[in-house]
Amino acid sequence: MKDVPNEISLEIARKIINGMIKFANDNKLLPGSYAVVDAGGHVVAFERRDMGLPATGDIAIDKAWTAATMMSSGKMLEVITMGQGWRLNVKHKGRLTIIPGTIPLISHNKVIGGVGHSGGSADDDEKISQAGMSAMYREDKIEVEVEEALTISRNIALESIKYVENKKLKPVVVSTVDKYGWINLIYRMDGANYGLLEIARDRAWTAAAFGIPSDKVLDIIGDDAKINWNERLNTSAGGIPYILKNKISGAIGIAGNTPSEDKKIAEAALKKIK
Repeated sequence: MKDVPNEISLEIARKIINGMIKFANDNKLLPGSYAVVDAGGHVVAFERRDMGLPATGDIAIDKAWTAATMMSSGKMLEVITMGQGWRLNVKHKGRLTIIPGTIPLISHNKVIGGVGHSGGSADDDEKISQAGMSAMYREDKIEVEVEEALTISRNIALESIKYVENKKLKPVVVSTVDKYGWINLIYRMDGANYGLLEIARDRAWTAAAFGIPSDKVLDIIGDDAKINWNERLNTSAGGIPYILKNKISGAIGIAGNTPSEDKKIAEAALKKIK
């Protein structure tokens, strides 16, 4: 048996997500959102299935965050706090949750990350997250088929990573959103700073919201809009909207190098997909 990991790499995080999706498919459970974070609660990989409800994205991420930072499952937290864990949200801006589907990832007797799933019943979310934890220990490769929009998001992200590796650029965070700005996918390359997570997501949201590259938005709304009227607005380069096959639309956001280089990465990835 291979040694279990000491930390959560992108490869392991993607395997965990595939394990969750496979379990959901095999058991005919509802599609949802799947999140894997590192020991600090920062996203390593996230995916939302095509029919997954938009709001489940941040719920899944918050479940994984809770598991990692509280070093406990949602069910255990409910027992420990006697059902009053929700009161801790006052200190954590609503992120902490005791809802099932919140599972810590444990290796060598320490918590190295967390898994979160949202989209089904409480029991189903728990089972899917448990399947993700189990996938981390499996030696075999887990392959799954996913729906069209998520497949496109995966391909865009992998092409972005391939470009970065071929050009020997700094590791990046890749984020894709749908046409309404809801998160579809997040991949954080090994070595990419977690501070890049929100930058990539915000660039993608900005590009989707205005239908133009993120660095062109100020040409429309003016410099005065630099005031934070929307917490997601980011007018630096690196966010690019896309329409593929005349029906799948959304945007990609890249962060990790200079804004101009991030934009080139996004453009190169979309060119490969189109």
